[in-house]
Amino acid sequence: MRVLVLGATGNLGSRLLPALIAHGHQTVAFVRTASKVPATISHKLTAIVTGDAKSQADIETALLEHNCDAVVNTAGYAATAPWGKSDLPEIFQATLNAAVEVRRVRKKPLRAWLLGGFGMLDTPNPQYTIFDYIRVKPEHRINLDKLLKVPQSDLIWSYLCPAVMQPLTAAPSYPPDPKISADNMLVTARTPPEWSSKFYGVPLIGGYLNVLSQARNYTTSLEDNADFIAKDLEKGMASEWAYKKVGVREKK
Repeated sequence: MRVLVLGATGNLGSRLLPALIAHGHQTVAFVRTASKVPATISHKLTAIVTGDAKSQADIETALLEHNCDAVVNTAGYAATAPWGKSDLPEIFQATLNAAVEVRRVRKKPLRAWLLGGFGMLDTPNPQYTIFDYIRVKPEHRINLDKLLKVPQSDLIWSYLCPAVMQPLTAAPSYPPDPKISADNMLVTARTPPEWSSKFYGVPLIGGYLNVLSQARNYTTSLEDNADFIAKDLEKGMASEWAYKKVGVREKK
């Protein structure tokens, strides 16, 4: 696929570039400053586009001018505190708007991977998410609500909901280290992989105990997540993760 990566010099985006190239994708990096793209990878990219990730027009232009089939948004970081504010909701909305407009122009939808937060995954009781018990990064809830309002015919999306992602190396490399692989992770839709229902039956506080006793076990690597996205995009529009919240966990 021809893939536009928003936030291509960030922690996840910079590792996604070599992963996409390794999986045979034509890769377009969308950045604020082109000089920040490392020389070790820049010459392997299909294009480097400078623009504002908060601008629907900039994203839309990049998608259309470079004939992209897919977009991955890794730009922006959600504010942790309930009262905090970040650029992420604006970036997320601009991405959705641009993708829907491209669908209108082309008469066919884009494939999209969008980055959410661990709190958006469901608990054993699907009426409640992890966020309902640990109320951090509420902007992800705002973004998910926006995403769910987009008609499925307008965008073939997947919503990655990792917990903490740590780098395996100080800087990304090309080609990626052979140890990096999506196969290092367990992946499930809707709920975190291997999530137990322990403590859930405890009156009043069972849900809190259930979440607090397990959430710390879901740290994954930036590199493995990048490889997972790149590998999935090889399936084109026929991914089993389409229209799903996706949870990940490193294998034990």
